[in-house]
Amino acid sequence: MKLLLITLTVLTLVGCSAEETKHEATDSTAATSLPNSFFTTDRPANVKDLVEVKKTAKKGDNVTFLARVGGRKNTSFVSSLSMMIVADPSLKSCELMGEEEHCKTPEDYCCEDRELLNAGLSTIRFMNGATEAYPFSIEGDHGLEILKYVVIEGTVHDINNKGVFIVDASTVWVGEKPHYGDLRAGSGE
Repeated sequence: MKLLLITLTVLTLVGCSAEETKHEATDSTAATSLPNSFFTTDRPANVKDLVEVKKTAKKGDNVTFLARVGGRKNTSFVSSLSMMIVADPSLKSCELMGEEEHCKTPEDYCCEDRELLNAGLSTIRFMNGATEAYPFSIEGDHGLEILKYVVIEGTVHDINNKGVFIVDASTVWVGEKPHYGDLRAGSGE
């Protein structure tokens, strides 16, 4: 009887251990890229800039706007969530000022007026269902890079008069980066 009890205990422990290993393997192979359904290669036409849309948007509105990825020093992409900061195209990032190596982090728009910057930023979330952002960084995903143009289509999650403008993306078009002398290059216009 004692031998049977020991055997059952050992088998149970081995079974639990194998189950834990299976869960660990599943966790380590979890998706780290957004579904293709978030992205389009067809740029929407007649799109307004972020600042224009932000002026009249309300919580729950469906919005579409042109912006550029960036707005925060080294944190335009959230490291553990599928979120990014975007900036209005009228804001000038440092690499567009015509001076070689003007700034090591041009995506932070450090030379812009703080009030204009506050009015011209938005947080974009890619949601896995209604309440959770995907649990991984989207930097580099589907061509998303700092300073590239994007057209965002989505729903306003939150907005206030202090600059907060959070949009849950439904579709994103990814363009290219502009360059000195042609600030709209890469915007697809």
